[in-house]
Amino acid sequence: MSCSKSEPSNDSRMEPMQFADITGVILAGGASSRMGRNKALLLVDGIPLIEKIYRTMAELFDNLLLVTNTPEEYAFLPCRKVGDIYRGVGSIAGLHAGLTASSTQRIFIVACDTPFLNASLIRKICSIDGNAAAVVPVGRSGKEPLHALYGKDCLPALEQMLVQDIRKILHLYEQVPTRFVMPEEFSSIAEAELSFYNLNTPAEYQALHPPKAFQEDQERGAEPI
Repeated sequence: MSCSKSEPSNDSRMEPMQFADITGVILAGGASSRMGRNKALLLVDGIPLIEKIYRTMAELFDNLLLVTNTPEEYAFLPCRKVGDIYRGVGSIAGLHAGLTASSTQRIFIVACDTPFLNASLIRKICSIDGNAAAVVPVGRSGKEPLHALYGKDCLPALEQMLVQDIRKILHLYEQVPTRFVMPEEFSSIAEAELSFYNLNTPAEYQALHPPKAFQEDQERGAEPI
């Protein structure tokens, strides 16, 4: 089932609206232990963070998939939801589940705690030519495995890693052809690296809100922190 489409953005004449041959995958897992609450449901710009992410992804991909083991929490998102096949092993299980469930040969994955996704950067990553099984941006903090493009060619290696209890996605790049997108390749995109930023703590969440706006969020029912 495809998710509903968003209205065209202002730069639609310059960039393709949506990728029909790539599925956008949002990973909604993890314990949110440092935040103390489900990060995906915190209000950002007046809506749940995961809905903000969904809206950006819906502008980019004709098909969206949410990987979650608690689909009832995200019933308000009109897209297909699948659970991990290998549970309790972290984000590598979400990548594996997304690739397995996808109806397209490639997927672009993001985490559910990234409030500043940059559509231009995602378009660039998804438009890179080549036969790589993975296309992964490299930011100032290093490789960004949860903001990357993966093909179904990765599945045998992922399954072998999971069987061997190897949980770091970074090890996948030693197993499959990988194209790293270096910072100079996206330096022309304003504030591109903000796309990699993820929320982890109550202090980081509160820093996104002026005090008055934060109070209004709480009154509207934001997850308490």
